Amino acid sequence: MGYPVYYDGEIAIAPPLTEEHAAIVRDFAKGDRTDLTERIFTAIAASDEPDLPYSCGLYDVSEDRADLIPEEDESRHGLATWLRLLAKHFLAPSGYLLNGEVTWTTEQSDDRGCIFVKDNQIEIVEDIIVNPGPSWAPERFIDRSSFETMRSLVESADNEGCSPDLTVVSTAPVTALHAVLPKLEDFVSLNLP
Repeated sequence: MGYPVYYDGEIAIAPPLTEEHAAIVRDFAKGDRTDLTERIFTAIAASDEPDLPYSCGLYDVSEDRADLIPEEDESRHGLATWLRLLAKHFLAPSGYLLNGEVTWTTEQSDDRGCIFVKDNQIEIVEDIIVNPGPSWAPERFIDRSSFETMRSLVESADNEGCSPDLTVVSTAPVTALHAVLPKLEDFVSLNLP
């Protein structure tokens, strides 16, 4: 993508990097192939995800070597991929854990979200912008998990042997719906007039 990306946040490294490991992480971030980074690049080339993102220099190591800080001001896409490769092929095997989150925004309203990192697991979650539409023709939005919970409840319904106004449902979907409803109520109260 040819437009700028703006990152905000940081990823904690535990324990803090040694000076030698910080130098390796910095060189890797720049895409520099050195004697110390070559084993990372070789492992990536032999992996299921052998391609590096086009952009380099998307993050740096903090002075105390305890955080990865995304590039300030205008940047480019690819930070999550660099973090995933770094964690998988260098930090995790070296005994480090990454945790934190970094949001990204762009000038494109549909291109923003958050990179969540927990114990070296990295997940990209794009923001969802919901326009509920006018009151006479409202649009509905529901997240995948809530939808699946309600679907399993409906699919578990069985009225065999019951009167026409009675239906029996499975306990598991009802329990799951009990857990989801408070979250949906919070969403509704925050997003509806």
